[in-house]
Amino acid sequence: MKRILLSAFAVAITAAWAVPVSAADVSLSGQYRLRGEYRNNVDYNEDAGDDRAAWTQRVRLTANAKATDDTSVKITIQDTRTLGATGVLSDASTSTTITNTVDLHEAYVNISNLLEQPVTLRAGRQELAYGDERVIGSFNWSNNGRAFDGFKFLYSTDAVNVDFFLTTVSEDSVDTDATLNDDSDFNGIYATLKQVIPNNTLDVYLLHQTDNSNLTRYTVGARLKGAAAGVDYTVELPFQTGEETATTDISAWALAVKAGYTLPTALKLRVGGEFDMGSGDDDATDNENGTWSDLYPTNHAHFGYADVTGANSWANLTAWSVNGTLDLNEKTKLYAAYWNYTKTEVVSGAEDAVGSEIDVTATYKYNNAVTAEVGVSRFFVGDATAVDGDDQDWAYLMLTANF
Repeated sequence: MKRILLSAFAVAITAAWAVPVSAADVSLSGQYRLRGEYRNNVDYNEDAGDDRAAWTQRVRLTANAKATDDTSVKITIQDTRTLGATGVLSDASTSTTITNTVDLHEAYVNISNLLEQPVTLRAGRQELAYGDERVIGSFNWSNNGRAFDGFKFLYSTDAVNVDFFLTTVSEDSVDTDATLNDDSDFNGIYATLKQVIPNNTLDVYLLHQTDNSNLTRYTVGARLKGAAAGVDYTVELPFQTGEETATTDISAWALAVKAGYTLPTALKLRVGGEFDMGSGDDDATDNENGTWSDLYPTNHAHFGYADVTGANSWANLTAWSVNGTLDLNEKTKLYAAYWNYTKTEVVSGAEDAVGSEIDVTATYKYNNAVTAEVGVSRFFVGDATAVDGDDQDWAYLMLTANF
């Protein structure tokens, strides 16, 4: 895999040099995003003064240079920071340490019509996002987002899209143990079948994950998405197998079902429901791990907006929701949801009630470039999260400008 990445970056550098400085077909774009967040009762104890608030911002500048009809290069520079912080600060939403950073979010060469076939090669640092991003997502709610280093081949026709990717998540240049794989890799095939079922798309995928502890995890899944007579629906069912260690096997699964009906009115009221379940493990002695692993998802909003630890992941979670979306006008959209969370599996005598949550958000499109969002959530704590704990509130205000 080391040779693959070195080759990828060599291709990207060579293509970048091939683009003339005065290239006529160069486009520049970018994004500025500012978000303020507030959270109280972080430890579910209102007697402790642990409320957190911060303003964070993200700036992205993107250049797309078209060298030839078939070859282009994309480079996105990203700056992320907490306002007022010159070094590190505690992040309001996750309580993890963050650092003001400037980095390359994406940097790749794109070569289309490879060998005069409907195949595109993309080599370098790039986002990967598929389906509802429950398994593979760009996680753009996060200021940093997520990107992968590697190769992707894209095959596209009117009937099917197939992506095959090879990426390295982390690289260890020194082989510390001949029996271990010192790199962490993530590879896969993701196909979208567009004409198998009328008015539906069917996704099927096979993913392979390894890390430096000799983990080998395979994820195979399918996702069906469709709509008819005002009803929209999505069903996704993946399974995981492999070896977590030399003595522990993997056997896990997950399920997501969501549907909604849009009333034929001017306000476009959609009422919907969702059910999610990820497997857990209540037996640590059987040499088998039955807990679902999230891989690289965009979990924000899939399990509520507040991102409370234990309620924001498919792993060992059963969740259901009722929700509604209302378009007040062309510029303003309202959303409200109720969520309930329990653990799928618990050891004997343990609590399974994670909690419940109410979310209310509003989105206002000021113009074609600027969008404002505001949201509030209350998490009603369950005994599996904090016995006799106090409820938690979360709120955010976000301004996004694309140019």
